[in-house]
Amino acid sequence: MAKDENTQFLKSANYEKKYRTYQNLPQPTVVAVKTRINLYPSENAYTIDGTYSIKNLTGQPINSILFNFDEALQLKKAVFTFNGQPSELKEKTEVLTLTTPLAPGNEAKLDFSLRYQWHSVNGHDPMNAIFENGSFMRISRYFPAIGYQSGYEIPENKKDKRVEFGLGEPTGIKKLEAPETNLQDFIDLDITVSTTSRQTAIGTGELVKQWKQGDRNYFQYNVQDIPFRFAVSSAEYAVKKAAHKGIEVKVFYHPSHFENVNRLIEDAKQSLDYCTRNFGDYPFKSVSFVEVSSFTAGFSATAYPSAIFMTENMAFHTNVEANKGQDVINELVAHELSHFWWGNNQISPDDREGAVMLTESLAMYTEMMLYKEKYGEKEMKKRLKIHEQIYQSEKGFSELQPLFKVTSEHTHLSYSKGAIVMVKLSEEIGEQRLNNILKNFMTNYKYPKRATTLDFLKELKQELIPYEYERIESLFTQ
Repeated sequence: MAKDENTQFLKSANYEKKYRTYQNLPQPTVVAVKTRINLYPSENAYTIDGTYSIKNLTGQPINSILFNFDEALQLKKAVFTFNGQPSELKEKTEVLTLTTPLAPGNEAKLDFSLRYQWHSVNGHDPMNAIFENGSFMRISRYFPAIGYQSGYEIPENKKDKRVEFGLGEPTGIKKLEAPETNLQDFIDLDITVSTTSRQTAIGTGELVKQWKQGDRNYFQYNVQDIPFRFAVSSAEYAVKKAAHKGIEVKVFYHPSHFENVNRLIEDAKQSLDYCTRNFGDYPFKSVSFVEVSSFTAGFSATAYPSAIFMTENMAFHTNVEANKGQDVINELVAHELSHFWWGNNQISPDDREGAVMLTESLAMYTEMMLYKEKYGEKEMKKRLKIHEQIYQSEKGFSELQPLFKVTSEHTHLSYSKGAIVMVKLSEEIGEQRLNNILKNFMTNYKYPKRATTLDFLKELKQELIPYEYERIESLFTQ
């Protein structure tokens, strides 16, 4: 085993032993983020200066706070301020004991400065990929975190290492039947990104201001009421824009990767029309499709509030005509755009069993219906057949989970079986009737409520005749 992997296991074990008690202690919530991110693509580096507004949303006073700063970033400075009293944080993981408890409803702030640079010696992180051209950073993952982070634990599939370090059971995913959370943890985000004079920086939210200062370009983005999830890209982009029913559709792409831009815009219009007609209003004024380097591995496309980032080889610089049996752009656009209804900031389940059914399975359903709308039922069924093959080939290699309790690691269930089940449901009760049920579900359970799959099944049961519900319930529960 590599020495650095052993070192990481040791760090994880020490973290869990020392701080797991904070899992059950009240901790404050970040309610607003204001940040400036300066990108230096030619140096593979960036800096972050940020301020958190932090609030006690629990019903108990908070006596101490656990702060976590990412190991990959240099912590230049961090200061917590409450009641006008600043306290400097020196360590990447630090517990701050408060002289005066943070009472329920009280606010404080955290100011911090961070720096990141990757070299060949410390390895390239595909989630944090700053390059000379085509950078993409899932940057909220690298911002400070408050409270115990169960993701730092040695995972369950490394049981031998957990035994070696004297650890008990790891933190499990929350059970479906666990009490619903009322924690309103969405944030308001104000993010300013600077980059080199030849590049455009894309952030999360609506662009409210841009300017040039010296040899750098600046872009300010703003958005309210979103999950703590934001990203940044930067490249020498060409841009094409189209207005569609009050929504601005923008495509940022490498100037030589223009061949699929018009198709992408038309598919975006189709997806917006279907989703707004069937599920409710689009929550932003614009949507941006943004090309990023294929070095940002691990995804084909990913949706952040008002922006969808897509890798060059999957959507922009790919020969769609070469494969007549698949329109990958239509699939990607439909799936990712639908996340603005399912899983981004409208239906927003907490992290528990079944959550990915409400995000990925419903996105897969939307993807299939849009494919059917564009190419007809026969072609959609060909695409569905691929998912049936994926599901059948994978199901023997993992534990059996009913769809309504599916967890994120079982993508053959949340994506492939989810598509199969939802299409089957639409055939049983009718597409429009199912869409009406989904719209009611959206209306009744969108944030600040935290929808669960039990809520979804309750909505189905309420809208269907008893014999219909009895016939379809097993699709989700077996």
